[in-house]
Amino acid sequence: MELKPLKNWTPDERISAVKNIFNTITPHYDLLNRIMSGRRDVTWRKFVVKRIPVDAKEVLDVATGTGDLAIAIADEAPGVHVIGADFVKKMMRLAQSKTQNRGFISKIDYVSADATKLPFKTGQFDAATIAFGLRNIPNRLSALHEMGRVVKSGGKVITLEMTFPQNLRLRSFFKWYLNHMIPLVGGLISGNMAAYRYLPDSIQDFLTPDQLSGLFESAGFKSIRAFPLTFGLTYLHEGIVE
Repeated sequence: MELKPLKNWTPDERISAVKNIFNTITPHYDLLNRIMSGRRDVTWRKFVVKRIPVDAKEVLDVATGTGDLAIAIADEAPGVHVIGADFVKKMMRLAQSKTQNRGFISKIDYVSADATKLPFKTGQFDAATIAFGLRNIPNRLSALHEMGRVVKSGGKVITLEMTFPQNLRLRSFFKWYLNHMIPLVGGLISGNMAAYRYLPDSIQDFLTPDQLSGLFESAGFKSIRAFPLTFGLTYLHEGIVE
């Protein structure tokens, strides 16, 4: 699959490509996440769980993929029921299998859903999360609006995304790593080098932390905070729903 620069993609092209790519790499997705992040992705998700309100009972995980964050929430936050939503059904089938293996069937449900048209009631959840998925959504503001709609007043919306660190040396190394090592390692293990060219491109095409904070403001969230993780390779953003 030949990939053109992301800035030249139409929204429909991006949605179609994302579905195709993630359906293709599902069997290797978790392994490659661990390898390419040095298992830091596990730590980042645990930090997300810590930022969920302590009295939360219902949490929505958007773009849940293979269910890693949904499972982390169920594991680390007793008493919370999680709904994982995604439009890549092959990934959710793997998520359901992992959930069953962990004994969390009663704590997590999975729903096929578009992040910009969530099939949930207004104010249904205490918090909504999305990890490494916002960058794959063409209309990011619409997705944040929808997450805010389904979270009750005073609840929290949380995003986790990779970005470029501020340190210039680290930024230079990270750019080399994204553009050379990720396609090479990802392609060798998954057999789909094009997919692992898209993923680095999607990180480099994404908003800066300040721009994402601005998007949170545009979505109407209050008390917005941004937390740099692992030297700023990843950022957690959170905002309170009015």
